[in-house]
Order: sequence, then C-alpha cells, then structure tokens
Amino acid sequence: MNSKERVLTVLDHKPADRVPVTNRYTPEIAAELGRIVGVDPQDKFGLEVALGHDMLCTKEMGIVNAYDIAFSEPLGHDEYVDDFGMVKKIIRYEGGSYAEIVRRPLADLDVWSSYQFPDPDQQPSIQAQYADYEQSIARYGKTHAIVGGVTCTVFEGAQMLRGISELMMDLYQNEDFVNELMDKLVQYHFKVGKKLIEMGVDILYIGDDVGAQKNMLISPKLFRKYLKPRYDYLFSEWRKIRSDIIFAFHTDGHVEPIIPDLIDVGLDVLNPIQPETMDDRRLKREFGDKLSFWGGINVQHTIPFGTPADVVAEVREKLDTYGHGGGFIISASHNVQPNPRSVDNTMTFYWACRRYGEYRNGNLEL
Repeated sequence: MNSKERVLTVLDHKPADRVPVTNRYTPEIAAELGRIVGVDPQDKFGLEVALGHDMLCTKEMGIVNAYDIAFSEPLGHDEYVDDFGMVKKIIRYEGGSYAEIVRRPLADLDVWSSYQFPDPDQQPSIQAQYADYEQSIARYGKTHAIVGGVTCTVFEGAQMLRGISELMMDLYQNEDFVNELMDKLVQYHFKVGKKLIEMGVDILYIGDDVGAQKNMLISPKLFRKYLKPRYDYLFSEWRKIRSDIIFAFHTDGHVEPIIPDLIDVGLDVLNPIQPETMDDRRLKREFGDKLSFWGGINVQHTIPFGTPADVVAEVREKLDTYGHGGGFIISASHNVQPNPRSVDNTMTFYWACRRYGEYRNGNLEL
C-alpha cells in the first residue's frame, strides 16, 4: 500500500496498514530537518517524502499569500505590498522571521466602493503557483495524496483586508458590507479551488479560524448566518466539478458547537483538532463515523518543551483516541517553531508514529 492508497483508505473510515503521517513546520525547522535527512529544504515535497509524509500539503494559495513576500512588491524598510493592497512587514526574532500585516486596504470603508479584487485567472503569482502544483502532481500524484490549500477562505480573509476589531463590529453594524465582502472572497477562492480540483489534487483544504482556546471567536449563531451558507455553496459547487474531491477544513481552537454544521455542508476532514481545546474522545465517539480528523499533536507544549517520552506518550494517546477504525491522519496541530527541543522532538514524533501506528488485522496495537 503506497501513501496515497493509505490516506484514501483511512479517509474512507477503514484501517489501512498504518495511520498516515504528515506534519507542519516553519522554514527554520525545515532547514534543520533537511540537514538531518540530506534533502534541500527548498525542495518542499522532496523533504516531506524523505521524512515519510503520506499526505503532501502544497503551499496555500489565494488571499493567504499575504504572508508570503515572494509574491509581493518591496516598498523598502522590510515592507512589501501584495495584489490585494495589504502591506506586510518582516518581523525578525532570534532564530527566524515572519511577515505581519501592518496596513490593510479596507481599514477605511470609504474606499470600499472603488476597491478592486484581483482576478486569480490573471494574477502572475497565482499562475506561477499553478505551475508548481502541476509539477508536484506529475511527480508525486500517483504515490502520495496531494492537498491543495485555499485557506483564510472567508472569515480570515475578511479580517486580513479589514482588521479583526473592525470586522467584529461590522458583523453587527455593517451587515451589507460584510455580505458583499465575503461574497467577493467566495468568488475569488472558488476560482482558485476549481483550478486545483481540475489539476488533480486529492484533497481541497479550506479554512477560517473561528475558535479560541476555550470557546469560539464568534457565536454559533453568527457562524450559521455568515459562514455556513458560504461553505455550503463552495462545497456543492466544487463537487459538481469532481464528485470524489475530499474537503478538509482548518480551524484552530474550540469549535465543538459547529461541528454538526460542518458535517451538514459536506465536510470530510477536520483539522487540526487543537489539543486542550475540545474533548477528543467525545469528538471521535460522536462524529467519527461522519468525519475524519487530521492533526492532534500539541505544538504549544509537547513538541517545543516536552521530553521525548512526552512526545511518545502523546502520539500513543492520539492514536488510541482517533486512530481506531480509520478516520485519522496524525500531525502537529500547527507549525513546529524554533525551540531548542523542537527538532529532536519532531524526529521522535516520526519514530513514534511508525512504532505505534500500525494496524494489525485491522486494529491498532498500542
């Protein structure tokens, strides 16, 4: 059984030969892992294959490109502007750097009537990424499950353009504007997702963070008003393009109240089931026959600060909670970030997944 067969079998809620593995990490961690396995970290998929990933996650596309300065124009002083008019600045810290949005094109609503969304069919940056996808699918599409990402799809995309405080007030005070803005984001990301499906990705990965550590960022009522109908539209229209496309949805934090809503609109895989935010065993018990789970390993505590024994124990716990009967892909719950223990613990994670993640006669033997 190759990696692609393994992933598709498990997402069909059947045990495979073992639980599939993937992972997320920052470029700094990728450089360290690349040195360990002898692969250039710039060869993203080559590194993932060398590390034993079954599911290869391509770079996320669409408005989330705001965090990637490779597709932005330099303004000087470590600032860049992208196709949406968002200005981001490189923030440097000991061990790495990241891009942060510092000016948003819709911070002042007076410009909304003249604001123009880019057309992904004409964006050079998006076209360049399509070319990368085509090469990746040609090279790995028969052996590995390929994930195409259009995250920050609606809610986070609106935050990026408007600002989170402003958007939270708009949800109550400027409903017409919010609906217009979100509809524009849906139209934009529909085009990108359509192209990825037509190119042959196995899994389309969308997402909007609507959960905090212990509760939701917005009420379930607001989720059902603004977001659920738009996900329903996207999933139904994308499935008209290819009926067997698998949908994964990323949302950090506590989102138990809306899981039935996500199942209603046709979601297949929930990511990243952030640790310490929900009742893992309840999720598997109540929703495991309808939904698969992807993620689970703690990047707030275990990977950056735990011992190797802590990592092994958490891998075994997540496998025992989510892995029985299929329906689980194990991974860090978000990007592994630079920390003195992060690389060693990541390698321990890979070892533990293989040591304890095998199905024997259809069962995990932990």
